[in-house]
Amino acid sequence: MLKRPSSRRRSNHSEVNVNLVPMLDALVTMISFLMYTMAFLSLTMVESPLPMVSSEENQQQLKEPPLQLTLTVNENDLLIWSPFDRIPQTTIPNTTDKDGNPTPDFLKLHDALLEIKKQFPNETKLVLMPKAYSSYDRIIGLIDASQHLEKTDPVIVVKNKETGVDEPAKTLFSEVVFGNLLGDDK
Repeated sequence: MLKRPSSRRRSNHSEVNVNLVPMLDALVTMISFLMYTMAFLSLTMVESPLPMVSSEENQQQLKEPPLQLTLTVNENDLLIWSPFDRIPQTTIPNTTDKDGNPTPDFLKLHDALLEIKKQFPNETKLVLMPKAYSSYDRIIGLIDASQHLEKTDPVIVVKNKETGVDEPAKTLFSEVVFGNLLGDDK
């Protein structure tokens, strides 16, 4: 005995109409919400030069060890040093702010960097090595203290590389390079 064939096979295929209006309404609402919230998002960028590939000209300059001035930001102090021992290692202890939190002593840092700039007037680079727990405000404060010369600072004479004329320096260490972006805090 044969069974009767199913009626589903013989039924006509009817088209299904999907109502996309609610989906488009949700999409338009989401796009306008995202555009509205982007107005309140502020992005801040700190420019830092990328490492360069060494050339023959750089090899000639490296016959004498570079200063490679380094500023390490520790929890309780700042450490100024050079890996080639061109300057004595200097430790600047943190001070406390009005709330009792430790903050770097930006004035002592500026004075110490000013003395180094007097010894090496043509040096423009500073390697900044903050720890992972260093706040953004602390890092920006350190960059400001290491880049800008105050009006009360003594004049430091620098020879212009292009013209060969002695000019007063406009900045302390204008090129700040982050030294431990991929490293750990050990």
